[in-house]
Amino acid sequence: MTAPGARDRAAPHRIAAIHYGAGTPVDELLREVAAKLAELGIRVGGLIQYVEVEDDGCCATVHLRDLGNGERISISQDLGPAATGCRLDPAALAEAAARLERSLDGNLQMLVLNRFGKAEAEGRGLRPVIQKAVAAGIPVLLAVKDEHASAWIAFHGGLAVVLPADLEAIVDWCRQALGPAKAAVAEAEVASLPP
Repeated sequence: MTAPGARDRAAPHRIAAIHYGAGTPVDELLREVAAKLAELGIRVGGLIQYVEVEDDGCCATVHLRDLGNGERISISQDLGPAATGCRLDPAALAEAAARLERSLDGNLQMLVLNRFGKAEAEGRGLRPVIQKAVAAGIPVLLAVKDEHASAWIAFHGGLAVVLPADLEAIVDWCRQALGPAKAAVAEAEVASLPP
């Protein structure tokens, strides 16, 4: 992720990853983080993953929810009941990434992403979004499954920190990454709203 000058503009604390293994409810945690940041008046954008198990119990369908507009985007492809391979729809993920990347030109303060997963480890997926956010000075929070940790480390080149799967610790990091001035302004704006 070493675009020219990107290292100079992005302090190591501007990107954070929650490393997780099987059984960690990371999607739920990211939803809670995004909701808490919004409560604090922080303008959050990004994509959060939802998994729906089909009635027949055969396959799960994966959706992303855009935190900016609430839109639901399906990123699963139907490979049939006998399929055993990856059901990720690369075209749908690429379209979601392109739309999210365009949203970074607005007044976003924090980017929360569902994953640095297989697609990102292979050089695709949300990588351009992460790079653009870092270049724009927008802090990035995401989740990285243990099996993709080495690809994540190679990608960020020392610019990221690891956070525990703990709501309070993550929100504290978000406030620090924003800087005290921006976080205080956001919280003051929320406090000034009528009850």
